[in-house]
Amino acid sequence: MAKLIDLFALAIVAFVLLLPQPTVVFSPGFAGDKSDLDRIAVLEDSLYRKKDDVEVAVDLARAYLRIEQPVWAIATLRPYKGAGSYQVHQVLATAYATVLRFDLGLAEAESGMAQCESQGPRCPEVTQIRLGYLANLMRENAQKGIDASTDPVAAKRMVQAALRATKAQLPESKPTSSPPVKPTSPPADKPTTPPTAKP
Repeated sequence: MAKLIDLFALAIVAFVLLLPQPTVVFSPGFAGDKSDLDRIAVLEDSLYRKKDDVEVAVDLARAYLRIEQPVWAIATLRPYKGAGSYQVHQVLATAYATVLRFDLGLAEAESGMAQCESQGPRCPEVTQIRLGYLANLMRENAQKGIDASTDPVAAKRMVQAALRATKAQLPESKPTSSPPVKPTSPPADKPTTPPTAKP
C-alpha cells in the first residue's frame, strides 16, 4: 500500500513538472492615459478606413509622440512624405530629433520650411518658427560635433531644450485701452446746493 501511495505521488510530481510552461508573456504595446489610448484607437481606425487621409495620419503621429513612441510616429508618416504637407515634415522632424537622428531631422525640417514658403499664408507663422528651431537644433549638433552614439546625454539635453523652445506662442495682442472717462462735474457758475430734508 505504501509503495502504491509513493508511486501515485511520483506520478503527480512528474505530471506537474512535465506540464507545458508559458514561454510568451504578453504586455501592452504602450501605456498612457485612457483618453490618449482612446484617441489613438479612433485615429488608427480612421486611418485604416481612409489610408490617403494625411490629416488623420498627422494626428495619429502626434498622438504617438504624446505617449513617447516616436518610432511609431515615423512609421506612420513615412508613406506621406510626398504628400506636400508641411505638417508631415514638422512632426517627422520632431520625431527624428527625439530619437537623436539629427541628419534625418534636419532634412525633414528643411523640407517643411520649403513647403511653408510654397504655401504662403496657409502656413502659420508659429509653424515656421518651430521648423526654424528644429533646423537650428540639427545644425547646432552638427557644428558642435555631438554624436548621439558616443554622448547621448548631451544630445538629449539639447533636444529637450529645443523641443521646449518649439512650443512657441504668438505674441499676445495688447488690449485696446479706451481713454479714461473723466467724472462729470457741474459748471463752475452754477454751484450745487445740497438737498434739503423735508420736515
